Amino acid sequence: MKIIVKNQTSIPNKYVRLLKWKIYGIKEKFNHLLYAEVFINEEGQNPKDYICTMKLGVPGNDIVINQKSRDLNKLWYDSLRSAERYLNKYKDKRIDRSRRRIDQN
Repeated sequence: MKIIVKNQTSIPNKYVRLLKWKIYGIKEKFNHLLYAEVFINEEGQNPKDYICTMKLGVPGNDIVINQKSRDLNKLWYDSLRSAERYLNKYKDKRIDRSRRRIDQN
């Protein structure tokens, strides 16, 4: 799996490493995640608002998540919680729940 982080702010690398670690954890939980692209921007001067756009590649249409917050930890928490929710929803759609019986007459 490929994770690309476009950091257009001056946040420390420890936050980027934390985000990558969390995304790898999501990959372990949901095996259908192909790639992740994360774009981090900032808005305003004092206090800064951070904007996170996360693009998750799954078979079919990609999942795009946008979050905005002043605290990076809260931003990661909200973004990854949304990602898990959408991937879980996608996982449920991939499961064939029909009970097809093949008659062997």
